[in-house]
Amino acid sequence: MHADHIIVGQGLCGTLLSRLLVREGKSVLVIDDRDPAAAGRNAGGIINPVTGKRLVRSWMIDELLPFARTTYRAIEQELRIPLLTELSILDMYHTTDERTLFEERQQSDNEYLHTYTNDKWQQYFSYRYGIGEIAPCMLVDLRMLMDAWRVKLQNTNAVLEERFDIAALKVNEDGVSYKGISAGSIIFCDGAACADNPYFDRLPWSKDKGEVLTVSIPGLPREHIYKQGISIVPWRDGLFWVGASHDWKYTTLSPTPAFRKSVTDHLDNWLRLPYEVVDHIAALRPANFDRKPFIGMHPIHERIGIFNGMGGKGCSMAPYFAQHFCDHLVGHTSIMPDVDVRRYNKILSK
Repeated sequence: MHADHIIVGQGLCGTLLSRLLVREGKSVLVIDDRDPAAAGRNAGGIINPVTGKRLVRSWMIDELLPFARTTYRAIEQELRIPLLTELSILDMYHTTDERTLFEERQQSDNEYLHTYTNDKWQQYFSYRYGIGEIAPCMLVDLRMLMDAWRVKLQNTNAVLEERFDIAALKVNEDGVSYKGISAGSIIFCDGAACADNPYFDRLPWSKDKGEVLTVSIPGLPREHIYKQGISIVPWRDGLFWVGASHDWKYTTLSPTPAFRKSVTDHLDNWLRLPYEVVDHIAALRPANFDRKPFIGMHPIHERIGIFNGMGGKGCSMAPYFAQHFCDHLVGHTSIMPDVDVRRYNKILSK
């Protein structure tokens, strides 16, 4: 068997990149073991135009957000699935300092930060200092997207359902081969696993462990994301996704009792509705120290590429940069220096 490109991993990055390459007439083989604990399958799918406690605009969000909206709407039509929900975040201030910060930031950025005066949420939540609204925001049903694209790949015999074995990869000047399959290139889109890949393990990875609870909250409207330190996000199967943590110094990959207690204690004080914890999930996000993705071909092994490292911003970044990388692979356009993996040429060339 021969393919133009082997794609390792069918999370969000592998899904979007393989889709675009197929649309360009390229043949792909996606290798993915469909790990139920993979970060992408358990992410909240949030696109938030501001970031951090300082409520600053996310990097490149003015370009990324409309591109993401257009991309996900196009995929909805193509795959005939409901995928994208547009909504806002209601940020319920926990202190007067939080309210003051929001109001100060709103004076310089009223495109995404808005005054919110409807106080009907007192019947659902306990808060004393008011609410700010962040909009527009979006939710992407990542599992729906990945599962629907998986069916397309299966129907064209374009997926190999197994865990990728790096020892079976052979690289030469003309391309690569893997267990009898030849290809012009191989692109690693396999999330945090790529930090242990011998071709890319020298990159400045900052693997970020995230924990969330999935919670049943009967009676809570699903028209917003609710935030007060943690976020309550409408999720699949009528549940809510509650979290998430960011832990760069984790000692275990398993869910921790400390996180569960911290979140349920917070819910007990904040939420005025009864709730039930359905599941507790932990996964590793593929982040890196400069908070920008790794995209492009290895500076020495030019048949080996990477599309990875988006951390918690994958839903906003991946559509734009999947197109950017596809244009490079197909049309040999240049890669933006800020994201080109060859910005780490020195450490990758050792």
